[in-house]
Amino acid sequence: MGKLVLCIIALISTAFGLSFIVAPHMFFEIFTDATFPTTSAAIDVRTTYGGFSFGFGLFLFYCLKNNLKIGLFAALLALTSITAVRILGIAVDGDPNTYAYIFLGMEAVALVLAFWAWRQEGRKEAG
Repeated sequence: MGKLVLCIIALISTAFGLSFIVAPHMFFEIFTDATFPTTSAAIDVRTTYGGFSFGFGLFLFYCLKNNLKIGLFAALLALTSITAVRILGIAVDGDPNTYAYIFLGMEAVALVLAFWAWRQEGRKEAG
């Protein structure tokens, strides 16, 4: 089950990253209801949303073959951070659009699944 969980998270991360590498203007506007104020802002979003998410997804695919537990732990750390910061952003900045709540739900579900799968892998090693 851990491999399935990690594969799904890797696919989503890679696809999300690729989307922002290929079409950052379109996806930024869809998800945030805003446009880039400068070219540098577009480049930064392409790099951070696109480049990092794509690279992280590739790392998770590597972990599928080489170290499942490390991959699940990396996903768990990333999802914990993303979920916590999204909640913080909602608390500090106010009510966002619907996509922010959809992403929060997806991130929370993925976080729970990653934690569960990571714990299962730890039990396999111990038992």
